[in-house]
Amino acid sequence: MYQGPGSVEEKSCAQVHRENAILIRFQMKKQGVSIRCLVNEGVVKSSHRHRFYERIEQGKLEFDEVVRLRKRLRIDPVRAEIAMRCFESPESYEDPCCETTAHVATALAVQLFEVMAACEGEFEPLREGLCQGLAKRATTAIAENHARIEAQREAIGDADRALR
Repeated sequence: MYQGPGSVEEKSCAQVHRENAILIRFQMKKQGVSIRCLVNEGVVKSSHRHRFYERIEQGKLEFDEVVRLRKRLRIDPVRAEIAMRCFESPESYEDPCCETTAHVATALAVQLFEVMAACEGEFEPLREGLCQGLAKRATTAIAENHARIEAQREAIGDADRALR
């Protein structure tokens, strides 16, 4: 399991495109999907087959191609951004911490939007320190949930061993 995020910094468009290319290449290899397969399935234009990864790095794929590519490879954009920006590795996309973080971030965004739409006045963003405190409470709740699940698994394992 990944041991923790690196520092989050602003990245240029070129860096974002490069990271997308790295993640896409990683997922294609992991899933056994070739560029030829993507062309045959109509995900990527045949004319974009040559120097495919360079095209991604340079941001030269059409937007709809990128959308089809992510859909075909089952790459969630929020999770991808977290994997490459916060955890700084394509392998972390598969990490349960990255997946959970993406689910929580998406749920938080939806809930916050709904709650703030019902409030009056201008919404002010929270200070970074307060966000850190909220994140600490959320991660503590996630860790406690994990501990409960592990305790249940252990109890089931003990019961199975007792029946043998």
